[in-house]
Amino acid sequence: MKTNSVKVLWSAFYAFYQFAPARQTIVLFLMLAQGLSAGVGLLFILPLLQIVGIDMGGTYQGVAATATWFFETFDLKLKLPHLLVIYVVIVAIIASSRFFLAINTTILRQRYVNYLRNDMYRQLLHSSWPFIVNNKISDFIHCLAGQVQAIGLASYLMLNLLSQVILSLIMAGLAFLLSWQISLIAIGFAFVLFCLLLPLNRVILGSGQHQLLNFKAVFQILTEQLSSLKMIKSYASEAYHADKLAEVSDLLEVQQVRLTKMNAITQWVYIVGAAISFSGFFYISQVLLDVTLPTILLLLIICSRLLPQLMNIHKTYQQLLHQVPAFEDVHKMKKEFAKVQEAPVGKASIPMLEREIKLANVTFGYPGKDSPVFCDFSLEIPKNQTIALVGPSGAGKSTLADLIAGLLAPEQGGVYCDDQLLDNEYRLAWRSRVAYVTQEVYLLHDTVRANLTWVRPGIGEEILWQVLKMAAADTFVANLPQGLDTVVGDKGVRLSGGERQRLALARALLAQPQLLILDEATSAVDSDNEQKIIEAIKSLRGKLTIIIIAHRKSTLAHVDRCVNLEECCERAGEQMLRESV
Repeated sequence: MKTNSVKVLWSAFYAFYQFAPARQTIVLFLMLAQGLSAGVGLLFILPLLQIVGIDMGGTYQGVAATATWFFETFDLKLKLPHLLVIYVVIVAIIASSRFFLAINTTILRQRYVNYLRNDMYRQLLHSSWPFIVNNKISDFIHCLAGQVQAIGLASYLMLNLLSQVILSLIMAGLAFLLSWQISLIAIGFAFVLFCLLLPLNRVILGSGQHQLLNFKAVFQILTEQLSSLKMIKSYASEAYHADKLAEVSDLLEVQQVRLTKMNAITQWVYIVGAAISFSGFFYISQVLLDVTLPTILLLLIICSRLLPQLMNIHKTYQQLLHQVPAFEDVHKMKKEFAKVQEAPVGKASIPMLEREIKLANVTFGYPGKDSPVFCDFSLEIPKNQTIALVGPSGAGKSTLADLIAGLLAPEQGGVYCDDQLLDNEYRLAWRSRVAYVTQEVYLLHDTVRANLTWVRPGIGEEILWQVLKMAAADTFVANLPQGLDTVVGDKGVRLSGGERQRLALARALLAQPQLLILDEATSAVDSDNEQKIIEAIKSLRGKLTIIIIAHRKSTLAHVDRCVNLEECCERAGEQMLRESV
């Protein structure tokens, strides 16, 4: 579908203006003041030239007379030093307006970037889990890091474009006051230049679309490769993966060179066009219109400022065109976020587990799959019971855990905490009391303390050591160089796999959950660490509702009940078949 670039830019500017109308108005006022002060400075040249003895003709007697009246009113002699002082004051006003304009524009731009990024990230965090897993994490990162920053720059460009238009209109107005015939000719020249550059604008828009795709590819490659550096190095495939990034980087280089070329062509056209325009103005003014030399000089002064403004307007417009795909991408992402937002907790109280967790006639399937993972599935988990979910890969163990945890919502049937159906806002409220420990442990590049306390900020050190002891992690943490204040490295790289798992278990217990889910939490650790984790789980038996997903018999030896999902699904299928017959 063809992009309506003007509509996209207008929508983006409207959203930007709605963000902070008051500050936007201040910025626009400063732009107008800057333009008006620049105009006053130009007008002041007229009496200045007349005072120093240049005959400006009768047209300008009013301007000079006004200046003379001002000085006589305040009993000041109208001399050249006075005019120069006033001229300096006018220049100072122009500089001051630019100073305040620059500061307010930067504040506005940065606040908008922060607002946009924070708002989108909150929307992402509150999006449904199926939406998140069905999209590339690299696209989210690119949108939040790269695209939002580009929007901030484009917002500044929009304000800059408006400022340039205001200044150009003021310059054009001054030119019309001096000679409307010459001004119309100048507008004709500008229109011809704009038409000549229209094909370049379409090329720049297409360049922006290609750059967006290539930047997304770069983010995807970097996200995937940097999270798998150990695997890449273990296969000695550094060259292969470096070449993949180089291919996309080369495409980006081509796009950047192409954009620079288009901008350079634009500048060339305007510079040559300006030379032709000046020559045309001078010839027409002298030969055809018989304009006086002082008037021609003033027109040339005005045009010498107006033409660069027009060139900057077009250059800024081209830069905005290059960002149109970014605007569209962010807008599309925001619309997708809005569609998949989970219901907020609101006034929903946290469901309290007193008797059991129950799945009643649950049906659930993933989009694009031929058959559902669960069909009319039911299960009861009594409070403080430890159960194991077993079955072959693909039987739905993790899916069932996600349904119980409230990450997924059943298509039919329901998940209950006692008699409370966990739907809408109650699903999110329930998740606040569920702790999930997976095979891949989420650890910040921060201290042990920071990796524990983000689930319960401000917790005391005594409680930290209690949960570390419950998770059989107190000994190794105490032996670390700085104890709780030891930095664990990116993703906990400075710890062993078993230490990371025990730290994750301690963090889960610190959250004071009603339900603890361990999804293959011991599959990637050695037997010694596995035994320590099993001992920690055994100590929690009867005190906490625990769901374990595992394959090792040693992990399953101490559970209260095993639920074989393959057998459950077979029985459910046979039941459905009998009912259909």
